[in-house]
Amino acid sequence: MGILDTGIKILQGIKYEFSDDSFVVGLRFEDYVQDLFSKKYFSIVEKTHSTETNQERYVESSMNPDFVFRYIPTGEQFAVECKYRSGLKEGRLSWSYPKQMKRYQEFSHKRKMPVFIVIGLGGEDNEPEEMFNIPLGEAKYPDLYPSVFNRFSRPPDKPFFWKNGNLY
Repeated sequence: MGILDTGIKILQGIKYEFSDDSFVVGLRFEDYVQDLFSKKYFSIVEKTHSTETNQERYVESSMNPDFVFRYIPTGEQFAVECKYRSGLKEGRLSWSYPKQMKRYQEFSHKRKMPVFIVIGLGGEDNEPEEMFNIPLGEAKYPDLYPSVFNRFSRPPDKPFFWKNGNLY
């Protein structure tokens, strides 16, 4: 690796740490969520591609949820879509838009796989103040009221676990 490659890697690291670009914020939150899945119990089967990869040539699977995990003890698979939001919009948690929701529903149906929406709210993308783990079937609208998302609150720093087909 030459000096130019080293310089590029350093600049990419600085961008990752300090950028407020929505793609970088999303990536940092995805990394945060990924770290809450123990390597001992969960393997990553699929992960969406980076914006750099998609800029070179778009990868269609990037339209899928961010992760497909396998729970190693049973082999069960499930998908996770990660969303970080700095705050509520007009008292609601705006997590998606209709076309995106439809894609996730189709993914779940075609793959016969549960999809969970993991949302970080407030704080920082790599240390959210609150976290919600919402089954896709419960996230029926792109904007959710507190009466919906608060039912799926979880400690933001607690490792995930899988039991009886549910993610906790």
